[in-house]
Amino acid sequence: MSLFIPLDNYEKFDQSLPLQWLWYYEYHSIYEVHAHAVKNVIIRARSKYQQIDIIDTFNSGKILVLNSEPQSAQVDEHIYHETLVHPACILHNNPQKVLIIGGGEGATLREVLKYKTVQKVVMVDIDEELHRISKEYLTEWHQGSFSDPRVNLIFDDIKNYIKDCQEKFDIIISDLNEPTGSTPAFKIYTEDFLKQIKKITNENSIFVMQASDMKDLLFWEYRKDQDVPLLKDYVELFGKFFKDVKIFHTFIPSFYSDWAFLIAANQKISELSNQQIDERIKERINGKLKYYDSETHKLLFSLPKYVREIINIRLGV
Repeated sequence: MSLFIPLDNYEKFDQSLPLQWLWYYEYHSIYEVHAHAVKNVIIRARSKYQQIDIIDTFNSGKILVLNSEPQSAQVDEHIYHETLVHPACILHNNPQKVLIIGGGEGATLREVLKYKTVQKVVMVDIDEELHRISKEYLTEWHQGSFSDPRVNLIFDDIKNYIKDCQEKFDIIISDLNEPTGSTPAFKIYTEDFLKQIKKITNENSIFVMQASDMKDLLFWEYRKDQDVPLLKDYVELFGKFFKDVKIFHTFIPSFYSDWAFLIAANQKISELSNQQIDERIKERINGKLKYYDSETHKLLFSLPKYVREIINIRLGV
């Protein structure tokens, strides 16, 4: 428990609220921590693979936390999930078969299922307990998407699934934790893994993934760290297997970070005008999007100069 006094507006502070709350500390590095005041701990559970916590916070609503790392927050999960899904699905000419790797909350699945063109979605997640908890406690995320007849839900290691897979997918979306030593995604992005991924792609396939905190590049350059940031490693690795690799990004308020995403394709990724993007959204998508449209697309693919220089590839749509 910690004492909380909002010094900037103390006179307006509601005195009926308790001043002492439980705090969740999110460690961005050994040098930086962010804290969330917690209204309630909804559930704490331990699966075979990871620690699973769902907390309710004052500013961000519910937050899913895996192994002490926040995955998505109620207030802005739509920003993360729309950014992960829609650029790839809009840039593809006709997305019909989609593979989702991870994505236990069901929000990535929710966004994919908005597409009228999508006929089949295979979702492979290693942690069935996370799925069970998400289905019960994170209804705002999945919104019933698990029961859509187009969905084939498989609980297995993605490496096992791909090894025996005979299908090819138009879109492959990796919604895994960052591959650090404390997560089930540890060391998944390897040359051997991408060789297997290539086997389930066709000539028009697009792969997309969340690709870590983009400010790591800035800190790395400033501190002269020895370890190369994940994002730079990702670009170099995927460039060995795909003809076109691009980075895009967006600021996610509950992460307090500018978050990077990677998109890779077997052919040059299309360059679409604002009109073409908005027409595809109108034609393909059921329902409304909260975040993504043609103007947002332009913003997503506009990268700071230092990022372009560090990763040293042609970027931007």
